[in-house]
Amino acid sequence: MRNKLILTALIIAIPFLLTACTLQDLPVVGKFFKSGGILPGGPVTLNVWGLWENPEVMQELIAKYKETHPNVDIKYDDRSIMKASQYKETLLGRIGQPDVADVVLVHNTWVPTLKGALAPAPSKVLSGDQYAERYYPVAKDSAVFDGDVYAVPMYYDGIALVYNKKHFEEEGQLSPPTSWEEFRRLAFNLTKRDEKGVVTRAGAAMGTANNIDFFSDILGVFFAQAGVEVPGGIDSKPARDALAFYVLFSKSDKGWDDTFPEASAAFGQERVSMIFVPSWNLLDILKARPNLQIGVAPVPQATLETPVSWASFWMYAVPAVSPNKDAAWEFINFIAQEDSQLAIFNAAARYRTYGAPFSMVSLRDQVSTGPYGLYLKPILETATYAKTSPFASRAGNDTYVNALKAAVNSVLNSREDIKVASEVALKEAKAQIVTPR
Repeated sequence: MRNKLILTALIIAIPFLLTACTLQDLPVVGKFFKSGGILPGGPVTLNVWGLWENPEVMQELIAKYKETHPNVDIKYDDRSIMKASQYKETLLGRIGQPDVADVVLVHNTWVPTLKGALAPAPSKVLSGDQYAERYYPVAKDSAVFDGDVYAVPMYYDGIALVYNKKHFEEEGQLSPPTSWEEFRRLAFNLTKRDEKGVVTRAGAAMGTANNIDFFSDILGVFFAQAGVEVPGGIDSKPARDALAFYVLFSKSDKGWDDTFPEASAAFGQERVSMIFVPSWNLLDILKARPNLQIGVAPVPQATLETPVSWASFWMYAVPAVSPNKDAAWEFINFIAQEDSQLAIFNAAARYRTYGAPFSMVSLRDQVSTGPYGLYLKPILETATYAKTSPFASRAGNDTYVNALKAAVNSVLNSREDIKVASEVALKEAKAQIVTPR
């Protein structure tokens, strides 16, 4: 019987071989040789370093991948327990060592400096042109160099204006502010004080660095909207004006100061009306205060005619030393497909209010419906004109963030005019970044 089966297979195969057809064209067995099927070369083990996503969610996706890649064993190592700076230090120390993972997560701001230690995607898997069609421009700017793709976004995120609807209604405010001047006036009007003039409720968490986790993202938006080159231009006049405007909320308007708890916590306690946070931090607020009347809007603009928003997200990449580079990129490409992103989002939504925002442009409209549209649409609808820089917080960019924090505190503590103090502070910040101690 076995000999008959072999003979039958040969009879079927010979015409295809004689006509120069490939193994992919063979009936029945051909499907196993198609792209996305069993990888040649025997069993493969891929080690993957993951962050932030629930391991159960990733295991579901891995199980789906193995249905068509049974010879690929994937070991998922969740490193979420590490701080971003610790993870970055570990990755940088091992990126050229043989014991580094085959697939790693990198922040989008790391890729330009890491690309020499990364393996670009094979063009047959993902070309630069395909990448530009799939993802937002900020992702392309972060990870595509000379037509080669060095990383693929796990998801997309930035920061959004999150506000207390009840506070807005009390002031007769019908819609969120769209410009920074409007935002400042509204913040002033929303601020409440007691009979001694002490602020009991801040209009906005703005102007300080010690108790606003995402202060550097806010200033990053200011710099990006002003066209400031980072780091070369952070001591320029536009940068100085941006920093001066930021500290006004605390130093001049006196609507927010270091006596408040961290901004997200203060918002949950209804002690501040407006904050800026990424979608993942908003999840913590929703979990702590599910009945809070929350509104979410795009970040205000300096110039409405040329809008600029903010992006900060993590990406999958393959170290150049990996012995399984092709297999690793096959897996990343699988994760990056629409079906996979939808599966991750839906699986994650079982554990929290919503999954991470989609990185693919084609899925943007998916957030327009459903209970999560309120939270994610303001971030995704501005993604086409987003910018990024190493001032992204919670991304392991401590040199940049700490230098900016020192600059903010220097201006707040200075007795000089705000603009004069901003010039001195940013020159020092640039020196710390360009020539770190």
